[in-house]
Amino acid sequence: MSRERAVRAGLVQRQTVVEGIRAGLGVQHLVARRAPDATSGTAAFHRVLGVRHLVQSALLLRAGSGNAHTLGAAIDAAHAVTMLPLVLLGGRWGRIGTRQFWLATGLAVAEVALVGTGRKR
Repeated sequence: MSRERAVRAGLVQRQTVVEGIRAGLGVQHLVARRAPDATSGTAAFHRVLGVRHLVQSALLLRAGSGNAHTLGAAIDAAHAVTMLPLVLLGGRWGRIGTRQFWLATGLAVAEVALVGTGRKR
């Protein structure tokens, strides 16, 4: 196997892991909306977020390009920023916002790690 093929195979494997984690989070959100303590507001939040994670995961796996993963990182970073007002609310929404902030930040970092710096070696 050529070096280029080996590098590509490693990228595909790492991409599959990252997007598999994202899909797992999507499923977890869809299940969480049915939790006994879920309110109608939190259930809708989890439903929307679960569907977004599943769709984003499928699209990024399908595209597999560096540009797609860069866009995915930007979406995750935007999601992290939009969770900051929830963090300030405190209570249930504050806990949800804090958890979402860290998950979205972690996913953004993972997407950037897949793409690298973009500089030629």
